[in-house]
Amino acid sequence: MIPDKDEQQVLRELMLENQRLLSENNQLIKKMNRRSLWSFWLKIVWTLFLVGAPFVLYYYVIEPYFTTLGSSFSVFQNGLQEVPGWKQFYEAASGKFGGE
Repeated sequence: MIPDKDEQQVLRELMLENQRLLSENNQLIKKMNRRSLWSFWLKIVWTLFLVGAPFVLYYYVIEPYFTTLGSSFSVFQNGLQEVPGWKQFYEAASGKFGGE
């Protein structure tokens, strides 16, 4: 122990240091909590964007072309049958083999 300080002064300095460290720790924990909260909400928004984007893309971009051209899904599917190899793939995927 330092000879020029008595025991009470040493304890007081240690308590002040402890208080300073506790307040610094509290600030760091608040920052971590704030960042994790932002991260959570950004992940939610990103997931909603990834799930919703195809629906929005279809509804606002693709569907108007189908309606203005007078096409429907069956016309589109019939057009796909004209693609070389698609008919065989479609029949294989649906379980129809060899002219059943």
